[in-house]
Amino acid sequence: MLLTSRERRLCQILRDLPVKHNYRYDDSAKNALLQALFKSLTAENDDFLRVLFRQAPPALSEAWHLRDAQGLVEGAEYSEEARGRRCGHIFKNAEAVYRCKTCEVDETCVLCGRCFNSSEHEGHNITVNYSSGNGGCCDCGDPEAWRRPVNCAIHAAESSKSASKARDHPQLPAELLESIRMTIGRTFDYICDVISCSPEQLRLQKTEDSIKHDERLSHLASKWYEESDDPDPEFALVLWNDEKHTVAEVENQVARACKKERRFGLEKANETNDVGRSVVTYSKDVKKLLKIAKIIEEIKITVTIRSSRDTFREQMCGTMIEWLQDINGCSVGQDHDVLRNTICEEMLKSWRTGSAAANSSVGKEGLDDHEVEESQTFMRVQAARYLGRHLMLGRLRPIVPDSDSDVNSNENDMDEVDDEADSQANDDEMDIDLDLAPEVRAASRDLDMRTSGEPEDPVEVSEATFAGYPPPPPPPPAPRPAGGSSHQRSLSNADASESLISLSSKVNIEIPRTPMQQSRRPQSKPPAYWLEQPERYASREHVPLHEDLRQRIRLDWLILFDLRLWKKARTDLRELYIQTVVTVPAFKRILGLRFAGLYTVLSQLYLIADRESDHSIIHLSTQMLTTPSIIEEIVERGNFFTVLLAIIYTFLTRRQVGHPWEVSANDTLAFDAGSVTNRRTGNLFSHLKHLFDCEYVREKLQTEERYTLQVLDLIRLPQGICPNVRAVGEHVEYETDTWIGASLLIRDINRTCRVFAESFTCRTPEELANLARVIRTVAKATVINATGAERARFDQAEMKEEIKFKTLQPFDFEGHANIVQRQHTVVEFIVEKDPISFHHPLHYTLSWLIGQARSMSPEHLRSLLRFTSHDLREMPSYRLLVPDFEPYKYLLALFDFPLRVCAWLAQMKAGMWVRNGLSLRHQMGTYRGVTNRDHAHNRDIFLLQTALVVYNPSTILASMIDRFGMDEWMRGNYVSRPGFEVNQQLDVAEDLIHLLIVLLSDRTLLQPLDDTTKPQTPGIRRDIIHILCFKPMAFSELCGRLSDRVQDAGEFQKILEEMTNFKAPEGLSDSGTFELKPEYLADVDPYIAHFSKNQRDEAENAYRTWMAKVTGKAASDIVLEPRLQSIQSGLFQDLGAFTRTMLFTQIVYYSLMFPIIAHHTLQIPETRLEAFLQVVLHLVLGAVIEDEKADIDEMDDDADSFVVHALCKTAHPSQYLSTVFSVLVKMLDNDKLKACHPKIRLIMHRLQQRRPRLYASAVAQIHSSGNASQRMLLDRLGAESPLTPLSDDSEAKQKQAQEIREAKKRQALDRQARIMASFQQQQQNFEMANQDSIDWGEAESDDMNSTATGATEEHKKMWRYPADNCLVCQEEVNDTRLYGTFGLIMNSNIFRQTKLRDEDFVDEVISSPAGLDRSADNIRPFGLAGRNRERLRKMASNGKEIITEHQGLGKGFPSEFTVRGPVSTGCGHVMHYKCFETFSLSTHRRQGNQIPRNHPERLERMEFVCPLCKALGNTFLPIIWKGKEEAFPGVLQVDVPFGEWLRTGIGLAVTRFQKCAVGEDGSRFKELFVTYTSKNIISSLASQMMQAQNKGLISAQYASRSSVPGLQSMPGHYPTEDGNNPLSPTNLTPESVLMQELMAVYQRLRDTIQLNDLSDRTYPLKPAGSPEDLIYTDTLPRTLGYSIAAVEIASRGTEVEPGMTLLEKIPALALTHLRILSETASSYIAVGGMRNSGINRSAPEFSETNVNQLLQLFAGHPQIAGIGLKAWSSHSKILLPPAISQDPFTFLAECSVCLVPAFNFEVHHIVRLCYLLELVKVVVCLMNTPNLSQSASREARSDLPERARHETSPFVDFVLHIRSYWANSSEFSFTPDSYVARYWYTMVRAYALPFLRKVAILLHVRHGLDLPHTGFADTDEPELERLAKALRLPSLTELFESATPSGGISSSLVVGWLEHWRWSLKQPTLCHAAVEGLRINHPVIFELIGLPKAYDTLTAETIKRRCPTTGKELTEPVLCLFCGAILCSQANCCLKNNRGGCNQHMR
Repeated sequence: MLLTSRERRLCQILRDLPVKHNYRYDDSAKNALLQALFKSLTAENDDFLRVLFRQAPPALSEAWHLRDAQGLVEGAEYSEEARGRRCGHIFKNAEAVYRCKTCEVDETCVLCGRCFNSSEHEGHNITVNYSSGNGGCCDCGDPEAWRRPVNCAIHAAESSKSASKARDHPQLPAELLESIRMTIGRTFDYICDVISCSPEQLRLQKTEDSIKHDERLSHLASKWYEESDDPDPEFALVLWNDEKHTVAEVENQVARACKKERRFGLEKANETNDVGRSVVTYSKDVKKLLKIAKIIEEIKITVTIRSSRDTFREQMCGTMIEWLQDINGCSVGQDHDVLRNTICEEMLKSWRTGSAAANSSVGKEGLDDHEVEESQTFMRVQAARYLGRHLMLGRLRPIVPDSDSDVNSNENDMDEVDDEADSQANDDEMDIDLDLAPEVRAASRDLDMRTSGEPEDPVEVSEATFAGYPPPPPPPPAPRPAGGSSHQRSLSNADASESLISLSSKVNIEIPRTPMQQSRRPQSKPPAYWLEQPERYASREHVPLHEDLRQRIRLDWLILFDLRLWKKARTDLRELYIQTVVTVPAFKRILGLRFAGLYTVLSQLYLIADRESDHSIIHLSTQMLTTPSIIEEIVERGNFFTVLLAIIYTFLTRRQVGHPWEVSANDTLAFDAGSVTNRRTGNLFSHLKHLFDCEYVREKLQTEERYTLQVLDLIRLPQGICPNVRAVGEHVEYETDTWIGASLLIRDINRTCRVFAESFTCRTPEELANLARVIRTVAKATVINATGAERARFDQAEMKEEIKFKTLQPFDFEGHANIVQRQHTVVEFIVEKDPISFHHPLHYTLSWLIGQARSMSPEHLRSLLRFTSHDLREMPSYRLLVPDFEPYKYLLALFDFPLRVCAWLAQMKAGMWVRNGLSLRHQMGTYRGVTNRDHAHNRDIFLLQTALVVYNPSTILASMIDRFGMDEWMRGNYVSRPGFEVNQQLDVAEDLIHLLIVLLSDRTLLQPLDDTTKPQTPGIRRDIIHILCFKPMAFSELCGRLSDRVQDAGEFQKILEEMTNFKAPEGLSDSGTFELKPEYLADVDPYIAHFSKNQRDEAENAYRTWMAKVTGKAASDIVLEPRLQSIQSGLFQDLGAFTRTMLFTQIVYYSLMFPIIAHHTLQIPETRLEAFLQVVLHLVLGAVIEDEKADIDEMDDDADSFVVHALCKTAHPSQYLSTVFSVLVKMLDNDKLKACHPKIRLIMHRLQQRRPRLYASAVAQIHSSGNASQRMLLDRLGAESPLTPLSDDSEAKQKQAQEIREAKKRQALDRQARIMASFQQQQQNFEMANQDSIDWGEAESDDMNSTATGATEEHKKMWRYPADNCLVCQEEVNDTRLYGTFGLIMNSNIFRQTKLRDEDFVDEVISSPAGLDRSADNIRPFGLAGRNRERLRKMASNGKEIITEHQGLGKGFPSEFTVRGPVSTGCGHVMHYKCFETFSLSTHRRQGNQIPRNHPERLERMEFVCPLCKALGNTFLPIIWKGKEEAFPGVLQVDVPFGEWLRTGIGLAVTRFQKCAVGEDGSRFKELFVTYTSKNIISSLASQMMQAQNKGLISAQYASRSSVPGLQSMPGHYPTEDGNNPLSPTNLTPESVLMQELMAVYQRLRDTIQLNDLSDRTYPLKPAGSPEDLIYTDTLPRTLGYSIAAVEIASRGTEVEPGMTLLEKIPALALTHLRILSETASSYIAVGGMRNSGINRSAPEFSETNVNQLLQLFAGHPQIAGIGLKAWSSHSKILLPPAISQDPFTFLAECSVCLVPAFNFEVHHIVRLCYLLELVKVVVCLMNTPNLSQSASREARSDLPERARHETSPFVDFVLHIRSYWANSSEFSFTPDSYVARYWYTMVRAYALPFLRKVAILLHVRHGLDLPHTGFADTDEPELERLAKALRLPSLTELFESATPSGGISSSLVVGWLEHWRWSLKQPTLCHAAVEGLRINHPVIFELIGLPKAYDTLTAETIKRRCPTTGKELTEPVLCLFCGAILCSQANCCLKNNRGGCNQHMR
């Protein structure tokens, strides 16, 4: 074929591009390739190029992306051009996927988030899952996916618009069309040319010759590319991704191999993880590259060496795939389909080979077995999980299980194994290859599964040894020839050579062989039914190229080359297929057909060689196998159903995928090869399930028997695997882990059994005939296996010999005097001796099929299950040894297997199998667990119920007696069976009785099928009842106890809502729960099969408690009667017939006799006998209820009735207790069985109801014998008998209804009496408490009108600091020993500042409520948190458009506008300091001894955990003060008015300031410290401090030793206890010890401040003074301010009682802690300042702080103005920041601790000044925000309150006064009547309110202000005015007036603050802090970010975000609830300085 000139130029460009870029594929090379492709696509025509990009193309230096240019950023699937088409959005990893069970066809039909939100699903059953990113796509617009129309507002077609657009489409130029076709076709050819030369086997041995040979073979053909040889080629070393290595492993190995930094290794490891491969290095020295490769491959990671040219071309192919994906879905002009259709058409053409294609053959160089490594890792991990618990330091201990442990407690253990098996490797971190100790590998060896006598192949042995299995044992002796060789037959009774030739010609590709695998030839020819073909498959009719499976097209080659590509290329190519498959239905059909033709080869590659199985192309099959039309075609034309079954069968038997003609009828599971442990087979089983779900396949199964036989061949493989034999005498030494892999396989097989059986229905006679046919076929296979006919083939299964039978001795109750007693023939099997297995999928399949036929009559089913030996040997047959038995024996053998398992479970629960190890216990948990219960245990019970109706029930009962080992027991000989203990025998007997109860009462799934009720509904109701009867549960917990099938049922949600009451969560840590409605407790069956004994008791107690409340009776008198559903027709109509047999009566009789006899002869506790008797009585009660033959007219004692048998039938007529009834009467006289009497009386009552005459006769007979009074027996059946009405017992119903009505009346009267008595008592208590304090006269009206500010009389009270018992020694704390409480001081980011440039946050301030002490529930979530809703357009199913509201992710608070400050919290618990030292020492020891543990506390940060509440702490706050006086008005009552104090009071302060030079002795504060100490600190400490102030405090070395981190950082360091130490406690007085401990506590507090970076003060490296000085004296006052602010923030929006303040609702614990913190700040300063007679660093610090505060606060005062700027700049060691840049309240808190006591200021005056400072700062900040006023003026808000002129006028003057002195003032309109004035005034009020609230808290906790109740007079006033009055502060108007020029000194202070700020701008060290400090605290109710209503909305948002470090997709995304940032967690990309992304963000 000749090339056009344009195509030749493109070939030359592709050929020369590597050389032009020097073989380095970077962004420039990528851009050049894209530009060449786009230019070729547009015929190198600039006009066409502009049309394509809809504008001028991007610059040459930029990347060319067509989707971006056409505005398809979110994808073409959401564009306007997508209307009328299918969506096809490809789901990304963790993206939300929506399932509408109401609309879907099957569970694979899903919607993306945008399509779901754009379509109407109101009231539908919706579930949300999250994609694993393996190629799923949205099915919106696919008519085959929905049973009802899903009209999406995005994709719904508009008919008129679509028609007009179709008419208006102009035809594209032919030149352009041809160029598009040529470019796309050449792109596909180039990809195939390059990749066909790439090696498929990447782990071949690399040599210099092989590498160079590969380079020569990879040349492009001269016909197309004219490429010349390179004499000196360069080579590249490429690292490939897998799923077994971590990023850290690869990072270290690459860095070591390349001898570079770890940063280089990390870069390559991350690139490999993200892209799938990475070029590590280039070199022309091949030996150097081989050396590097050898080092890297030491960790078994894949490395290849190829020429740089070929590596470059492979990277070009990756870009070409991206380019195809980019242009797919884009438009050319107005044609939206040309690019997509051309891509599809070109993929369906033949590949024009342009290279040598040296590696085009699949498996040419063999395969690399990646899966075996994965399976080894998995099995090692599982072995470690189940066996490693008994390992210590890699050594295996003997496994001795606890025989007393409850087996049922781990019922669901294997659920975790299922989760592990289903989980896939994470993309970011690959599985770690564990290297366990040899002992573990030996403990986890597999059983020898080799066929008896089969020779061991050396290759297989070496492979098994290499795979980690132990060496094989010596060969066993040659077995004896099996008898009956005449029975060995082959199904294939015809010569199939012609069929094999025909099939081989159909498949023209060879399947690669599994490496290191024994090449086994089939042991026999395949059965004929495997060789049968559909008619269209065998047809040789002419078809087009793309439909001819014998020919290869480009699409085939791209699919086959999948394994050679890397992760990103594979993902992109798969997405390209999906995008074309979805939007072009015709191509979807062809792709499905081609895929089916290649599926066998792809399965082999996927199961064995795929290093990245998550990204395999085989996952694309889900797109085809869920489309019915495609399934029909691939089954007919591709024989796909048989092919898929053959793939699974051959792989499981040989670990080699094969064709149907390679199936061998004699193969078994290849345990030795590891195929059973291959977790990837689960995907093949899921594909098989998709086929079963298709209606067409179901029709084929019903009509063509060959498919049934093929399925049976697969199901037969695991029948009876992993058998167990009871270990007797010694425990098993090692436990095999074979069962783990087997459990994974059997799970998939069991599910296949179910879906296979559900393919058959019996709605029509034809369907019933088909169902009957398949039941007989499956039953035949099951019977053949059950008789042991296949034991020669399945030698690893439980059947080791031919089945045998035995005859039991006659039973007493079945004989008559003149009739020979009947003998029962049963299977001879001893559970505790013979091999037994849990796994019987053939039986399960039969049970599912019988379940489908439960409308069938018992006779019909019996005929289907009846076989003769001739029937079993008929074709089709197998290589069998079918024994000759009577037909009934075959049936006995069939039903014996489920019976064996039930008896086995009873023995295991009795503790008889404990010596077999824990693995058997886990197997039992798997068998009975939630995940497998429906497919295993329930199936066995169902088969036993079937046996009771299709076979003689007496014989089945006899088999049960024999299988449970109770033959002698049920004959009255209560001796222990050999191998049984007495208690074990009783447990097994109880389980037998329990099994009979289950068989009788569990009828949920036995009702005949009808069209009115869905078959799953009764089971769902039963499961919900029996899960929620114990307690309410959260939805996740509930689902964890339900099977997946129940959860996926469409009606599950509706039934759950109907049966439960939902309780919404109440807090952040709470979760919503579902509570069962009480009326459904009546349906509880405590004896359900999967309940343990404890659960049985709990359920019965729950029922009794509920019935006691309903009836008013005592719970002990309530009896739970079995609720036996009536079965009117069908197979199980006469299920209860077994209760009317004589043998059943005998079982009941001797079970009832056992407690009477055992009480005298056996040493069994009475409680145990009582529990056993309760179970037996429940069975008796159920049998009586089941007996409906209540013939009251005749005395027929021979009737077939349990009631008759119980009353009349005797075992030994001569005995006194000869009938069941007489035994019950005897028990009524036994007081030790009193708990059973209510149930016995109820049984007698029911007996009397059923047979009154016989009952009277039985009573008379007992009376005549003198054993009981007839009157007594009749009296006991009176009103005392607890009644639970039956469905047919009208008398009982009426009686119970009357009792319920009477009980409700009594309850109502009792409740009314209790309420009235409570009211009376409360009234009396109130009168007694207030009789002296209440004035009932006119004072009431006066109190209502009074206010706190008008009070003149001062009231006082004393508040005591907490004192409780010490947590450690439990002694009461007092002043004799130092004690304290715990605190945690840490920097917090909770403090927010308003972002005034963001209108959203300004709106929050404007809309803030006027009172923060009123409930805000009606406006919460407040502000931005509640503004996360938007309106969406949806389209209903009828096409009508509707508008709905959507709640998304809200806007977060910006992190740059948060302030970090120290906050202190505490738990309030107290402890002695000495006890605290002991506790701290134990913490150090614990951390030293438990090094690997992640401890909650960080010792380097002085942290500890409260021993009681586990709260974190880092400080010990001593309580050393006397009680605190609380008073009102207290500090509000000032001695000097504010104005006068400003004029005259500051002078003294100035005088003191002028005397206080820096560096002077700190003794000037001596008086202050002494006064404080004597007044506040307890006497014992105060006296010591007084004595020590002159001579200096002694060293605190002893007391503080344990608190110094360095001394206790290592274990083994203890305080010295030298008796000669002068600091020893023996040489100190108790008071001195107290002082020493106090000093140690404060030094510890100092260290905490330093180690946690809580102080802003900086010190030199070696500060002057003693290291024991208490520095950081300013930190605690600042901590007090921030802590109060945090408490105030938390109380916003909390409602208080009228007349009270916010203090009422602040927790007392918080207020107490703040008081302790406040006094600690003062005491810390005083103790530090008094140390060494004032010669310390504490006093100078305190002095400097006071001076700074004085200068900052009074900067503009006339008496300080003389100091002025000089003081600001020179007094402090650092420049003094202005007050206006400080937080006014924090500054106030610091002043209250320092400035106020130091200068003896009245705190009320300082509060007023700081209040004014707050207002000034707010106005300055508003004024400093550009355009704030203008934007407010333009946007008038209707809710802005109106303000009177007398309010706004002073405010305007205040603002104008500030503006006149403000540096950045600008002109704006500001008049009292203007909108801006009202707007600003509202904002100022909003900021003023939180300040006053914090002031109230400060004055209360520090100064003892006790604000009184103000009454109801001012409740309507805003909180700001109420607080101002309560605190006796001026109103805002008065403050504004005082700050104007006429305000005097206040005005001067304002000017001084402004001047100080302006001055600081000129100072380099202060400028930045001054500007940043010009922010104001956010005054609104704080909220976390507004969250979406649905979690999936949040996941959709995370997909849009990118990693802040790498710009790639987020890994394990987390959301910051404060600022809304979404970050990576648990990822290496954001790890810095050993801190993850979240920890970095928090800082």
